[in-house]
Amino acid sequence: MRKLPVIVLFFFIIPGLFTSVTTQKELNHILNFDSLWKIEHDTIGLINLIEADSFDLTILQPSSGVQFYKDGIVFLSMTKNEEKMLPDQISFGGLEAYFAIPEDSVLGKHLIFSPWSSFSYPCEAITFSPSFNTMYFTKLNKKKSREKIYKAIFTSNDKNQAGWLSEIIPLDFCTDNATYSHPTLSADEKMLIFASDRQGTLGGMDLFITRSDDNKWSSPENLGMLINTPGNEFFPFLDSDNNLFFSSDGLPGYGGYDIFTCKFNGENWDKPINLSHRINTANDDIAFTINKTDGKSAFYTRRQNTGKTEMQLFRVAINNKVADSNPLTISYIFNGKPEFKVVSTEEKMVANVKLVEVEPEKPAKPLVMVDTIKSVPEEKKVINDTIVYKVQILSSTAPKGKYQITVNNKLYDTEEYYYLREYRHTIGEFKSFSDAVKFQNDCRKSGYSVAFVVVFKNNIRSLDPKLFK
Repeated sequence: MRKLPVIVLFFFIIPGLFTSVTTQKELNHILNFDSLWKIEHDTIGLINLIEADSFDLTILQPSSGVQFYKDGIVFLSMTKNEEKMLPDQISFGGLEAYFAIPEDSVLGKHLIFSPWSSFSYPCEAITFSPSFNTMYFTKLNKKKSREKIYKAIFTSNDKNQAGWLSEIIPLDFCTDNATYSHPTLSADEKMLIFASDRQGTLGGMDLFITRSDDNKWSSPENLGMLINTPGNEFFPFLDSDNNLFFSSDGLPGYGGYDIFTCKFNGENWDKPINLSHRINTANDDIAFTINKTDGKSAFYTRRQNTGKTEMQLFRVAINNKVADSNPLTISYIFNGKPEFKVVSTEEKMVANVKLVEVEPEKPAKPLVMVDTIKSVPEEKKVINDTIVYKVQILSSTAPKGKYQITVNNKLYDTEEYYYLREYRHTIGEFKSFSDAVKFQNDCRKSGYSVAFVVVFKNNIRSLDPKLFK
């Protein structure tokens, strides 16, 4: 396997500015990020803190890469290679999306991405809402023979199996015979950027933006000549601060497609910056995506531009000596400190959630979360904080009440709560995050592949990162 040389260096090449770093004190001094980044906008110094190396995962078409999902990644694989998971399909095999947690340079155990609704579409061409309950993805529209963007909701079927339910028609603006591909959603879910050759392009594929207004997407607008060229701009990705990453073969670079980033200034995006020789080569470097949870790891794909279809996945990380003890992120290295805080839709909703009691129904439902602010009776106010961890296994648009599921040959009663306009179903109750994570893994092994830990503070769903430790 080809390896991209990994250089662990703490020698900054700005003449006379720094010398080699040997002590933690000196390291902390140069990692005064704000002042260092301002010294030179092209990241001459900080890019040396990035390490990139090949990752042992075969990229199968139609995918050109992978996408982060919760604490792992989604990728395409052949079902014949997953004998323990889909025995009824072993003889012939088929293309299916899987979920796994990356380790140093390989993947851990694979779990099927959507057990009851097959997903075999490009995995780098999907984007999720912050709550991971909504997905926008690219698939081929058979009638028009062009790629279109579709919406899917994570829900359950009548057998209480969790999976992705896709709308049967593409988004409203995908009505012509143009290609609409590789959507990326902003943290507040108000902007969707995608690649298209629709009317109004400057060349081949351009990047366009549509904005959400009253649950409807606006007519797309070209991102303009600062970003788009007479060539092709493709594979857009928005990080948690709405900084834009994408690949272009029309901007100045090192080879075919290079990866660029544009800092979000609150309204638009600044001039593109090349991710430098640490990432880009004479080949096609595409499909860059960052883990939005902590911002400290990323993936991208290198594709031979000689006419061959060979693709190699690479993993990007920040040098271990600084990754754990400093606030540095991959996006910060290239774009600097965000000029403002982007608040996700889920964070806004949590700020408005109050605890109320619901009138009993058949079957009776427990205390639930609602999306609107309501007063809390004085006698129901909690003085001491109570932290409870549970494992969420699925969500649905309609209430299901209580029912039982089996995990490790043991029956568990589900609990239901209402949050962000959907009913969420959890099992188990734990006092510590570590115990909940162990049970989450048991749930995944028992077929609930997208189970994840949720935390309640005084019976209110919380996203406080301090509680997930």
